Amino acid sequence: MEHFIAYHSAKTMGYELEPSGELRFLSRKPGVLKKAVGNTVWVVQGIPDGKKTAFSLCGAYVADRVDVEDPSSNLHVISGQRVKEFVPPVPLNGLDWFPSLLKSQSNFSLGFNRLSDEAVVQALRALQAKGSQPSPASDLPDIDLPAAGTEGAARLVSHLRRERNRALVDAKKSATLNAMGRLCCEVCGFDFSATYGALGEGFCEVHHLVPLSASSAPVTTTLDDLAVLCSNCHRIIHRSAPMLSVAELSKVVSRSRP
Repeated sequence: MEHFIAYHSAKTMGYELEPSGELRFLSRKPGVLKKAVGNTVWVVQGIPDGKKTAFSLCGAYVADRVDVEDPSSNLHVISGQRVKEFVPPVPLNGLDWFPSLLKSQSNFSLGFNRLSDEAVVQALRALQAKGSQPSPASDLPDIDLPAAGTEGAARLVSHLRRERNRALVDAKKSATLNAMGRLCCEVCGFDFSATYGALGEGFCEVHHLVPLSASSAPVTTTLDDLAVLCSNCHRIIHRSAPMLSVAELSKVVSRSRP
């Protein structure tokens, strides 16, 4: 299997990549795109960081087709299925082999290009294997994943999906820790760190009091619109139809306790 690099410049494109479970990359290099079909495509993103660029590895995919996106401009799109998405993306700048990757891709000026450096390929595979191990508690996903952020904007990839603001979730956790000193479920009081020690430190789930699915338009969410929950209470709330409020489930839990 051959390997290719797809480089996404957040500055040039005007947006940062979000995990979508699939590959969709635009390019005006149909010849190279077609050679990538059936092979591994590694997606790297560059985000401005002051005068520098912070590079990160977003995912590995197997390309399965190339389609014409805009015949008038020779724009094509390569699509494929996820092998591994890194959430959060893996920072690359400080890795000892990263300069070799930069050099092989002409500082990513090529956009989409074959990767022939076997040492770099092995290093990327090592990151993929490491990323497949159980994640630290702080990296576990929140069911609702997604100060204020705009969420829920529908973006067409091959289907409509909901955008989630991870920074908003982290901000809620930080605000709760600053105010309360710990992350306790607002329904039952469960504290992951008290039960699991270091493994549970900094972990909780963050719940949208008004579900994002209630609106098809972008939704502005503040920290007051979010609640800190344990995994069990979070799932019980979402299991109910209509969805229970935090206060309602708190009453249920209180009544069931001796």
